[in-house]
Amino acid sequence: MPHKSSDETVANLEIRFFQLQDTGYPVEFTLSGEWGQQEFPRGYLSADVLPWSPSADLAADGQRLLAALLADPGLSSAWAEARGQAARRRLCLRIDPAAAELHGLPWELLSEKDSFALLSAHADTPFSRYLPIALPWGSPVEDRPVRVLVAISNPDDLEAEHGLAPVDVAQEREGLVAALGGDEGVQLDFLDSPITLERLEEALHDGSYHVLHILSHGGFNPRRQQALLYLQEEQGHTALVPDEAVVGMLARQAVRPRLVFLLACQSAARSTADAFLGLGPKLVSVGVPAVVAMQDVVTMETGHTFSGTFYRRLVEHGQVDLAVNQARSTLLTAGRPDAAVPVLFMRLKSGQLWSEETDARGELLGSQNPRVFWTGLIRMIQQAKCTPIIGHRVYGRWIPQREDIARIWAKTHCYPFSDKDILTRVAQYMATSQGEDFPRYELLETAMQMFAARLPEELRPTGRYDTLTDLVRAVGWENLTADDPNDIHGVLASLDLPFYLTTNFGSFMTAALVAQGKQPVREICRWNDMLDGLHSIFEDDPNFEPTPQVPLVYHLFGNDEVVDSLVLTEDNYLDYLVQISAEMERIPPYVWAALANSSLMFLGYHLNDWEFRVILRGLVATRDQRRRFKHVAVQLEVDEGGETDTASVQRFLQQYFQDAEINVYWGSVQQFIAELREEWEATNR
Repeated sequence: MPHKSSDETVANLEIRFFQLQDTGYPVEFTLSGEWGQQEFPRGYLSADVLPWSPSADLAADGQRLLAALLADPGLSSAWAEARGQAARRRLCLRIDPAAAELHGLPWELLSEKDSFALLSAHADTPFSRYLPIALPWGSPVEDRPVRVLVAISNPDDLEAEHGLAPVDVAQEREGLVAALGGDEGVQLDFLDSPITLERLEEALHDGSYHVLHILSHGGFNPRRQQALLYLQEEQGHTALVPDEAVVGMLARQAVRPRLVFLLACQSAARSTADAFLGLGPKLVSVGVPAVVAMQDVVTMETGHTFSGTFYRRLVEHGQVDLAVNQARSTLLTAGRPDAAVPVLFMRLKSGQLWSEETDARGELLGSQNPRVFWTGLIRMIQQAKCTPIIGHRVYGRWIPQREDIARIWAKTHCYPFSDKDILTRVAQYMATSQGEDFPRYELLETAMQMFAARLPEELRPTGRYDTLTDLVRAVGWENLTADDPNDIHGVLASLDLPFYLTTNFGSFMTAALVAQGKQPVREICRWNDMLDGLHSIFEDDPNFEPTPQVPLVYHLFGNDEVVDSLVLTEDNYLDYLVQISAEMERIPPYVWAALANSSLMFLGYHLNDWEFRVILRGLVATRDQRRRFKHVAVQLEVDEGGETDTASVQRFLQQYFQDAEINVYWGSVQQFIAELREEWEATNR
């Protein structure tokens, strides 16, 4: 269980609709929770439910729709049994693409006769239209404040050319600021006019915005099933932007917003709501974790009340479906007739978009309780008997994850296979078709571009830099991390350890140590023959012994200053294993000894990362070596959709660290570092 939440006992009830058959729409209920999973017999929803004829009584409509769904005796029985087993249950409506017409039904109105609220407004039944896709999405983020990019499009020819009322931009901005401006957990940034697709892309390309909030007119072509957004040209006139252009732009981003909020302005026509309702599933299909859209036009008051409550609740607990329910409840309390209009499209089973709070804690598995674990780890750090082993997932703020880089490359270089998010395989394809060193140079160039793009404008240096190390040095580590007391590398540097091992190519660990007045020595593993002649401090000074003031930063898989040292493709990793297994002296004796005689602290890995697997096969290479490990702490992140058996993980690690005491920390690296810093500072007060 990778993320703790305030709602751990909530079950999931998936209601899946399939393509229409002669007997109606097949429907399957699946209830899952801590006890396992239960699948109920298939039932059918009558095709007569369409077209839907709304009445003036929303409560009656909701009960009528639920009655239609449960008219099948089997489905009625399944609903009653699921309700009895799990009063608190996520309701995930999964409508298959072949039954997309069912999205036109007002599912958010669903209500039971004995209930005083819509199911989509009750705290016990977080509600969403669930759209699972295969793309990984990362994990809940801990960043605060939640950064919201607001784009309000008001072309200057709306009325004259399109017969649409102009948008009152000032009033819309004032409403959002009034609703959210005083909340320190949310940062509103308004994109200046004109709102062109190109300017939207420019604002989003650095990946720093968590939310894209769009307010505009729209149109919808039912025959083509195509939505249009009324954005702007550079001159301020209307630019009719088709949905595929918006979707394509977001799909190309290395880091997409975690949430897109589509709001029709008060003066909008019904076609705008149709456009946004049609756009939502398409955005989810390219990897946006959650989309909030309107299935009808709402008043400005409703829009501001809903969005204000929604964002505040989202910051509090991070569960997007629960936040939508809570915001909808606020509308009902205020007597708003359009409370059922907001729709949540979501690809997350847990609904956990953000961490609960900035100091959210991960879950610790293993033979020790948390207090004993932290006490033991801190004691090893105090004795300089702890070795951090740092993975690429610590880079999240400044450099895209490897999966994101892989998808960019796969598209750019026409990678023909389905595993487009596995960097080692995409890089192998590029090396085969364009030369062994091509993906190495491409990786360094991509990393530099992405890093520079994510810098605040005032920190972006002018000129060209040869390496990422040079660029980081020019920007200044203190400038990069001035606003982040939990900067991962900064916290690790403050531990005063003599040795840091990293599988990353960047100089971040070295820069953090230098910023704290230390004189680190940066070394690489000479894993192939081309690296044999490189300068090494262990050859220049055979008696060199790293200290907290002169620590060693050892790059196991190469660094950005020696291109030939980079381990990137599948062949690279296999060659690396062969070379290290045959010639263990390619890794200095000090490194072997430090690993064998210290507590290992892995952070920044997924269980299936190549780097993590190769470390286990390469560094923990022989049975003699394995028996020497005593204490191992592993911080692991698990993808949202992963069905990971924690006991199996424990057994898997035990195969490598046979007699060691293994503790697995489920949670993000940010959570781990925040807790580590808290414990370290408490010890040193």
